[in-house]
Amino acid sequence: MEPEPGTRFPKLTLDRMKETISKYGMLEPGEKVLVGISGGCDSSVLLHLMSFLATQWGLTLEAAHVNHNLRGPESLRDERFVRSMCREYGVKLHVMNANVHAYAEEHRLGEEEAGRELRYQYFEHCAKRMGKGTKIATAHTLSDCVETFLFNMARGTGLAGLCGIPPVRGDIIRPLIETTRNQIEEFCADQGIPFITDSSNLTDEYSRNRIRHSAVPALLEVNSSFERAFLRMTEQLRQDRDFLDDLSDELLDTAEIPTGFDGGTLALAEPALRTRAAAKMLRRFGFPCDYERITWIADRFGKEDYKLELAKDAYFVQKGGLICREDKRPAETIAESPLSEGISELLPGKFAECHILDAFHFKNSHEFHQYVLKNAFDYDKIHGVAVIRSRKEGDQINLTGCNRTLKKLFNEAKVPVHLRKTVAVIADDDGVLWVEGFGTDRRAKVTEETGSVAVIKTSRC
Repeated sequence: MEPEPGTRFPKLTLDRMKETISKYGMLEPGEKVLVGISGGCDSSVLLHLMSFLATQWGLTLEAAHVNHNLRGPESLRDERFVRSMCREYGVKLHVMNANVHAYAEEHRLGEEEAGRELRYQYFEHCAKRMGKGTKIATAHTLSDCVETFLFNMARGTGLAGLCGIPPVRGDIIRPLIETTRNQIEEFCADQGIPFITDSSNLTDEYSRNRIRHSAVPALLEVNSSFERAFLRMTEQLRQDRDFLDDLSDELLDTAEIPTGFDGGTLALAEPALRTRAAAKMLRRFGFPCDYERITWIADRFGKEDYKLELAKDAYFVQKGGLICREDKRPAETIAESPLSEGISELLPGKFAECHILDAFHFKNSHEFHQYVLKNAFDYDKIHGVAVIRSRKEGDQINLTGCNRTLKKLFNEAKVPVHLRKTVAVIADDDGVLWVEGFGTDRRAKVTEETGSVAVIKTSRC
């Protein structure tokens, strides 16, 4: 039963942690879990509870510890404590001795950020060794989530930054994310769980510590149920974020054309969707993105031509309403290969997926209306051997009742010359059957008499 507003959270118990795990779909019985452990109160409690859960659910449980070597004898003390604790619980432990200082200098990072990167790199390494599907459990708490929110807000952030630490991110799970630090400390005291204290957490040298020691207590004075209210707020913000992300994905799908994106289509969207689409587009093209760049691009969708050098080997371009990545080196050509069912790589980062369906299942699937016009053809109309390739000189297609060369088709559609070899073409012994983004030749259109349908999808990653 939920407590009344203004009351404390339910006390931390194994059942309480299991509720959080169930709520976010973190774990299933029989899975493999790697616990990240520092030896502090939070991670010691997590290992304690996970060891009991492993017995109940038949989990394969291991742990990982990173010695950052930043606090001299104290770092060695932490490692020894963690080794002793894992022996007591009968949990296999992986240990990495890291040179955080050197890594920070090499990658131009602060030591705190460098340490975080090294930890997750090592956790992922250990998880891979445990086997596919291994979950990585970290001891982040609701209090950590609050501090992250305030830290991001102080620096200036969008909706994603205000959502705090996600309960689940890929294979990373946070079973204590709905538990406050005070609750964990109380649980430690009640259960007699030993832990060690990181002296760096006691100073205000780091921004997060200043937030922890000053900002959070002030907010709790304003509202003693602040952390509980924060939990409700972040749940609502995540729902809003997920909804807007889905809409922006749909927008990009609508605007996508064989060689990039249609800026005119993107320009018609609401500002919240335009900015998200701009960010996702930059990431898809492999470009860095920041707030200023995202908003600058989103404001110019479909309005003006420009060419931005955003990487050593490529430009981000808008020309004639077409938005694309323009590589400085000549575009690669799709090597000719027989059309086959399944997924094939056409170019680095570009894939084609082909499925052969009987006409009944095709027409009754969700794919019918979405793909029948441009992404499907009558498989039984293939003459000889069908291949997938780039355009060849003299290629023609009949889309509207008359033959047109692909060269003319691309000219009319303003496909940049340097990208034309990246457009996928399917042809058989009689000529072109299908052109990516344009459609199917009339001789291979899906009709009521069609027996088998080839459905083609292209994608980039």
